[in-house]
Amino acid sequence: MKSLGKYLILALLLAIMGAAVYLYNNRLAQNVNILLLGVDSSDKYTRHADTIMVMRFEVKKKKITFISIPRDTKVIYRGKARKINSVYVLNYNEGKYSKANIEMLKIAETVIKEKVSYYAQVDYGGVKNVVDYFGGVRLDIPLRMYYKDEADGLLIDFQAGPQTLDGAAAVKYLRFRKDLKADVGRMERQQKFMFILAAMIMKKLKTKDVINVYSSVATCLNTNFPPDKAVYLVSVFNENDLYGSSKIILPGEAVYEGRQAYWKPDSTKIAELFK
Repeated sequence: MKSLGKYLILALLLAIMGAAVYLYNNRLAQNVNILLLGVDSSDKYTRHADTIMVMRFEVKKKKITFISIPRDTKVIYRGKARKINSVYVLNYNEGKYSKANIEMLKIAETVIKEKVSYYAQVDYGGVKNVVDYFGGVRLDIPLRMYYKDEADGLLIDFQAGPQTLDGAAAVKYLRFRKDLKADVGRMERQQKFMFILAAMIMKKLKTKDVINVYSSVATCLNTNFPPDKAVYLVSVFNENDLYGSSKIILPGEAVYEGRQAYWKPDSTKIAELFK
């Protein structure tokens, strides 16, 4: 069964929570980069990194930047040119989540040429639970979205216009990529959805809810963040403007090398992001 692996809402929240906690306690003197991973499963034996994103938290500026890394980003791994999402497959097959997440953290560092201290990896089940826990998410769909996969038993069919999506519908919305912009359009929708949901959650979230939210996704989440400290976010998050954060796609260009399609990172432009 294909899972969606793109839905990093809770991972996003935990990452922001962790960064805010450390800032609150004056424990961070340097900028922090956090790898967010959404994992797709085509079967019960393997997993794919279907969504890869770096959250950059600039402590002194209190600025948050989200950098989406395309699945086809070209990397050199074990002496061979590969698509970055294949690094997850390889290491999951060798050592399950623990090895795959650590190796993805390392390879992300080579892409952005910056230290990445933490990771948060989640599958679609966690996001579905969070959306349902908070009563759905309201968003405006600009164009009709339709896709049918007979083999997978999947039907995605949204009319254009404002609507409230429950957890199951949100999963379908985030899975959709059959438009003219393909994966770029999918990443843009991910970012839009994440910030709408995250803003709604932070508006409704009470300290007593944190443990309930975490419990609802615990089986779908792997992270090296200390989740018990997330409760501090309620008191400090309002000091940071989530909607004012930067949301970009890793600078680069689509290229073909032989028969292989890659997203080739632009190292000069990437370096400018971290000045």
